[in-house]
Amino acid sequence: MESEKAFIENLSRDDISVSYVFQKMFSAAGKLVAVECLTRLHASLTPLSPEHFFSFASIAVREAIIHEQLDLVEAHKDWFNERQIYVTINLDSHTLTLLKDSAIIRRVKATGCIHFEVNEHSCSLTDNSPLQSATAHALPLWLDDFGSGYAGLASIRRHHFDYIKIDKDIFWYLMGESQGKQLMHSLLSFLHCNNYKVVVEGIENEQHQRWLAGMPWFALQGHYWKEVNIATLTAEPATVD
Repeated sequence: MESEKAFIENLSRDDISVSYVFQKMFSAAGKLVAVECLTRLHASLTPLSPEHFFSFASIAVREAIIHEQLDLVEAHKDWFNERQIYVTINLDSHTLTLLKDSAIIRRVKATGCIHFEVNEHSCSLTDNSPLQSATAHALPLWLDDFGSGYAGLASIRRHHFDYIKIDKDIFWYLMGESQGKQLMHSLLSFLHCNNYKVVVEGIENEQHQRWLAGMPWFALQGHYWKEVNIATLTAEPATVD
């Protein structure tokens, strides 16, 4: 791990091959309502784990990638806006500071379809000011991986989030419990009643969809739907059978 950390810390943006893919989120009606922009990384033809990469990469490299994601979405903003599809971009405890940058704020608002996801752990480790800045400028925020740590309810009390993504491990765990369906329904109902739009992550088969049927979620996301690049995404219909 130490050798991997040192290797990643010393990488510049020019050392890394980065491609961007989009993971889809569908409503109960089968409409594509949002996509998450994700990175796929290689260095010297060696695949890099995004989780490890973003844990160790320099702030300069992380911010460069965020700017590239903004460029990509901005170039296709008409397609997203015409179909009322949101694009989420992930921020961590370091890149959250971009939400205080007035140029970034103007750019995001002009694009019209960009939302930001903040990991539950990042939120708990970070000064409130970047999130307060985003709220003040009405930038839509999503709390990612809700339930994966100890900060869940405290985070949504402390900061304003418009959307909440239920961690896939929580979903899978509850599916295996005798009272899990009731507990999941109660959790989703609580969040829905408090005006959060909830996305459940970890959908990998039809059984997962059936188990969640009738519950008050906004959208479902997971590997059941293939992640695609921007060219494929914009060539596909915005609905699913």
